Amino acid sequence: MHFTLNESLTALDMQATAEAERAYWLSREKAAVRAPKEIDVHAFHYALGVMYPLNWRCSEEGECETFMLAEMYCGNVTEIYARIGVSYYEMRDYSNLDHAEILARVKEVSQHQK
Repeated sequence: MHFTLNESLTALDMQATAEAERAYWLSREKAAVRAPKEIDVHAFHYALGVMYPLNWRCSEEGECETFMLAEMYCGNVTEIYARIGVSYYEMRDYSNLDHAEILARVKEVSQHQK
């Protein structure tokens, strides 16, 4: 049996494979995202001590703080922690979220729970 591949077909096949792999990993990232849920103070401080925090931010008044774990869960998704007053939350989301976006997501969920 003799099998010959045309170079242009090979390049197209590799591009299709690369696009399929990219789509797969983007879908895995999206599936890894988890909405904020309330946790206790001990879980919050444990997470803070697990590894050096990424993007640790605090509001000027000290009422709110957020940080992320430096290690990614999947792709660009990581564990994110927030404190608003005396309430503590964890979520899993994209590591490019800023302090305000994290607080907005947490507040949205916490308002629906009440």
